[in-house]
Order: sequence, then structure tokens, then C-alpha cells
Amino acid sequence: MRNLDLLDKHYPLNSDQISFYRNNGFIKLKNIFDVETLKFFEQSISYRVDQKTKDSIPLEKRDTYGKAFLQIFNLWTEDEEIKRFIFSKRLASIATDLMEVEGVRMYHDQA
Repeated sequence: MRNLDLLDKHYPLNSDQISFYRNNGFIKLKNIFDVETLKFFEQSISYRVDQKTKDSIPLEKRDTYGKAFLQIFNLWTEDEEIKRFIFSKRLASIATDLMEVEGVRMYHDQA
């Protein structure tokens, strides 16, 4: 049984975490999602990545960068479950709290 309600629940940050982010420009946060939620979305994301890579350029025809990285962008445009994860209130609230702003826009997702 999956508990997708977690997507809409606020992830509380403390002042030390916000200060660390402000000073360093990054932070590692733990337990944002539970294992069940991550496994559920991992399946959806992996399936879409597999589908997209079937049509990709063969490895031997790629440049050095293309051989090192296989990147898929904006999967949220192709799958409603992935969109729900990417645009979750939980992730958005973490970003806004860390940046100390009222709202954020996502540039793109990347798998």
C-alpha cells in the first residue's frame, strides 16, 4: 500500500538547516519521502526512462559527454504520476523555505 499523502505534507526545516543552505548553497536532507513512496515513483520513472532510451542514439555514435551521461528531461510532461511527484507541495515547500521566498518555478526535471 502506498501513501501518496506524503506528497502534500510539509517537510519542516529548522533555522540551522536554512542557515546552512544560505551559507553553502546546498544541503543534504534526509527522510523527505518514505521508502514506499520512493519505490513507487522509482518504478514509474524507470519505466519512462527505459521507454525513452530505446530510441536514443547508439552508444558508439555518441560524443564523450553522451557516452558518460544518459539524461532524460521533463518526464512530468509525459506521465501524470511523475508530474504529481515533481510538482508535489512537499518538494516545493522545501525549495521555498530554503531559499526564503514565497514561490518557486521548476526549470526542468532530469532523470
